[in-house]
Amino acid sequence: MLNESEKRLHAAVDAARLARTCRELVRIPSVNPYSGDKAPAGETACLAHVEKLCRELGGEIVRVPCDDKLCEAHGIEFPRGRANAGRESVLAKFVFGNGAGPIMALDAHIDTVAADNYRGEPFSGELREGFIHGRGSSDDKSGAAVMLEAIRVLKEHPEGLEGTLYLCFVTEEECDGSGRGSIACIAAMPKPDGAIVLDGNYGAVRPGSSGILTVRVEVPGKSGHAAYGAVSAIAQALKLQPAFEKFKAMRPDEPGMLNWGVFRAGDHPANVPDKAELGLNLRTLAADADEAFARYGKRSGRTVRELFESCIAEVAEQDPFLKEHPPRITWVKDLPGEVDDAWAGDFIAQMRDAWIDATGETPEVAPLCGCGDITHFVRAGIPSVGMGASWPGASRATEEKGRACDPVHTAQAVVVAAARFLRCR
Repeated sequence: MLNESEKRLHAAVDAARLARTCRELVRIPSVNPYSGDKAPAGETACLAHVEKLCRELGGEIVRVPCDDKLCEAHGIEFPRGRANAGRESVLAKFVFGNGAGPIMALDAHIDTVAADNYRGEPFSGELREGFIHGRGSSDDKSGAAVMLEAIRVLKEHPEGLEGTLYLCFVTEEECDGSGRGSIACIAAMPKPDGAIVLDGNYGAVRPGSSGILTVRVEVPGKSGHAAYGAVSAIAQALKLQPAFEKFKAMRPDEPGMLNWGVFRAGDHPANVPDKAELGLNLRTLAADADEAFARYGKRSGRTVRELFESCIAEVAEQDPFLKEHPPRITWVKDLPGEVDDAWAGDFIAQMRDAWIDATGETPEVAPLCGCGDITHFVRAGIPSVGMGASWPGASRATEEKGRACDPVHTAQAVVVAAARFLRCR
């Protein structure tokens, strides 16, 4: 149950203000430069906006650049050589009392996936029939808005709070960014005693996440005239479907274990393409990381990668052309699944209780079905949970939207959880 000071915090969460904040963020394009859009806006303008808001609230601001060396030290596989200029994450520090209490971090990403395929105006921020519409309205401008509302409320009612709260507004969560922004922020601040990652669907407390593998498969063909011995790379690529089906059959029967998201080939119906490119995401579990560690001494999705490669090789071996011209497999990223359920049980229970007391709802307590930046906090040895505000299934939809009331309840849970944490020592 909420005590009197917690009731004041709960009541101070302003639904109208939070909706305005979320809509403002949606109206500022922050499409990841590696989204695949023809002319992505990048995150610069949105980062400047949240930095301004945090300064107005009294935060000490540091801009934190992504650093490939930090990612290497973190033990993950990721795309190298990405542009960093103008894409530095915003790390805002807020001190309560004399700062001698615990350290807590809140984290949300402000980069979004592609907007070229959005059905309608992708940056309208329109509030219609109880939903905020636009790219990022669920993933993850709602999470960033919750962080801003939470710090406003805590700054308005700081009585009894003691410690430091860091807000991480990060880039490079989306579009194979591999969480480079969160990794950089973790390295730039003192190790938090607890963290809440504001990402994922509403109504859950996530003690970790699945992992993700991204793989590129290049399938060769033979260019030339269709009537004179040419071999279509498209036809050859389609022959790999049994390999994907076998892979799925050998993995747990859970959603998202394989997603075939890219198929590029050809330039004209009259021509025979000599190359097809497939892009896939493969979901991995904490158990896969455990198995890789037992076999190879490093937590990764390596055993799942080996299974995928063997499925492709088996199918290619049965086809004369593919046997002579085997598909080329390139692993783009490998973020292992991580779950906090063993050693951070007390923190998870605290966050669950805060959610119940603030919302009157019993949340699902299970890892995020997909990969999120929470995995990096867990890997850093920080007790962590995810508390999202997204509308389920909306994150990458062509008509992305978020229910306006969900961030309100999430913000109420976060302010209660943060207040209890900053009073617990």
